[in-house]
Amino acid sequence: MKKSIIFLFFSIIMVFSLQQMTFAETINEEKTPAEVAREVISREAMREAVKEAERKAAEAERKAEKEEAKEVIKEEAIKKYKRESRVQEENQDNEKENNKESEIRKIPSKLVKILPTEKNLEDITKRIIWRYVDKQSTQNEETNIETMTALLRDITRVYDPIINKYKISTIQIKVIKYDDKDELTNYWDKVSKNSIEKIFDNAYLVGSPNENTDCMFNYTIDGAITICKTNAYIVQSVIFDKYQEHFEYNKLKTGATKLELNNNEITTRIVQEIIKNVEKNSNIKNNYNLHEILKSNNEIKEKNVGKNMENKKIVNESLGIEKDKKYGIQKFSCIKDEFGLVTISGQFNNNQIKKDKIMLEILFLDYNENIIFKNTVNLLDIDQYETKRFLGNVKIDKSFLTCIIKSDT
Repeated sequence: MKKSIIFLFFSIIMVFSLQQMTFAETINEEKTPAEVAREVISREAMREAVKEAERKAAEAERKAEKEEAKEVIKEEAIKKYKRESRVQEENQDNEKENNKESEIRKIPSKLVKILPTEKNLEDITKRIIWRYVDKQSTQNEETNIETMTALLRDITRVYDPIINKYKISTIQIKVIKYDDKDELTNYWDKVSKNSIEKIFDNAYLVGSPNENTDCMFNYTIDGAITICKTNAYIVQSVIFDKYQEHFEYNKLKTGATKLELNNNEITTRIVQEIIKNVEKNSNIKNNYNLHEILKSNNEIKEKNVGKNMENKKIVNESLGIEKDKKYGIQKFSCIKDEFGLVTISGQFNNNQIKKDKIMLEILFLDYNENIIFKNTVNLLDIDQYETKRFLGNVKIDKSFLTCIIKSDT
């Protein structure tokens, strides 16, 4: 705008000057030589003035362009500053929001109070070993499920991947507080591949400190896990102890050298402390040691299956359908020793009919009464009323409970 006004002003001056020069030429013929000379000098001066005016106009135009460029640069700088200020404000808002979320995560859950303190852990281990390195809590308002996860680290060890290749032992503690069993089932299906029922069913040891609490223990060569479930809580403790510094988890589950729990097993001790803290405000007596309560799950299953078979026998006898003990297979037994070797023995009492061959089929069952192995035995040339005895052994590595025998007669 400024550039246009300056250019118009100098254009008017130049037009006016040219008109004066034209008017002087029209009357030049009436002037004297002296006047004509003066007029020529005057016209030359006028031309110089016009050139000077043009120069100044050009300079003014350049100056105006510079000013306009400055204005444009200034406006762009203002816009950039506003954009940067807006971005900075947004970043500050995001940072405030992140800090707020961080503060929310750092708000201690009430479940922290039931975790064993580091002093409790020292009393268990008799020296300083375990220290908390992380505690996090979450709460789902829709399902009303609250969780607390804590991580313990063995501070007596240092990880050295170059020389020692040493993996530091850690313990993970998880506490779940719930109100609805169905909501708990849905939550557990999302965080675990196995259901709670299946985990307990496959456990090495199980037990119940009281009527409202069921507990289990299982282990591998890399560590162990203990879980207790009450009407409102699930408490889980898992140790990752690759080099078995804190307990020997490489023993067998059966036999004379099977694994036996004691006060030194840390996962049962931690879960025990948490369950006792939960029960403090109730009328439940909690003067117990969890490792003494946990018993072999296989033995419990075997007793339950034995009871069921005994009940079936009583029912069959009451119905008068018990098998004839005089003829057929008698005194049959199937016993597994601590090395996994199953010994099968019994006898076949023949009736009044001579037989060339009797085929016996032996079925081996697990704790769920599923067939895990089959074997056949042939008894040849059996005279009338003759008794044929049989004896054999078979190696079974799978979970074995009992076996049954059938004949083709």
